[in-house]
Amino acid sequence: MTCAASSADCGSKMPPTEGTITEQERTADSPLVAKVRQVRFTADAREMALPDGSWDLLFVRRRGSPLMVIQTGQIAAPLAVDSQAGDEMLTIAFKPEVYMPRLPGRLTFSQGTVCPVEADRSFWIGPERFEVPRFDNVEHLVAALARRGVLERDPVVSRALQGAHQRLDERSIQRHFAEVTGLGLKAFQQIARAHEAARLLRDGKTASQVAAELEFSDQAHLTHSLRRFLGQTPRQITRHGGGS
Repeated sequence: MTCAASSADCGSKMPPTEGTITEQERTADSPLVAKVRQVRFTADAREMALPDGSWDLLFVRRRGSPLMVIQTGQIAAPLAVDSQAGDEMLTIAFKPEVYMPRLPGRLTFSQGTVCPVEADRSFWIGPERFEVPRFDNVEHLVAALARRGVLERDPVVSRALQGAHQRLDERSIQRHFAEVTGLGLKAFQQIARAHEAARLLRDGKTASQVAAELEFSDQAHLTHSLRRFLGQTPRQITRHGGGS
């Protein structure tokens, strides 16, 4: 995965694996947002960014460096993310049916696009200028993005995720889904199933039970999926509670 600044600025959900962080995470009072996360690194740390169906708008303050604002696309494999003590990051994770028409998921998959920043207080997306949000008021930014047409919600993707009937044929739906999100619908479903498998393992079910319940062909298929999307085996997830 390439990113305009460094690979450490890319990713989606990031459970810590090494080092020390302080973090807050919350839902948002917006139908467009999956979650909001703020993290400050109190020591050098490594996290794993996992594919989770969301794309992000990141506000990154590296120690001793000016603010960076980065739009990152979906990813389809785990990514190691290194940070240093003093780094801070605010992440707005958007739902998969939400996209930017000027830069849809097809153009941002496994990439990051840097937005121009003005005096650490505002940033630009195309010709539009926005104020840098705080953790507690990102809804104001999201509302402004939608009001000015920078963000839109795609009904075809939304219905595809719900499994609802559509007038489009299957091939057209698949093509449209990949254009908007950057991921194929099948890949998205595989990622969601891997996360559900991890949840069931953490809840105490055995690998054989999870494989049967989620209709993996066998335990080897389950293990392959978890390694591919979450970077862990069933045993590691059960032992360490990872892959959330």
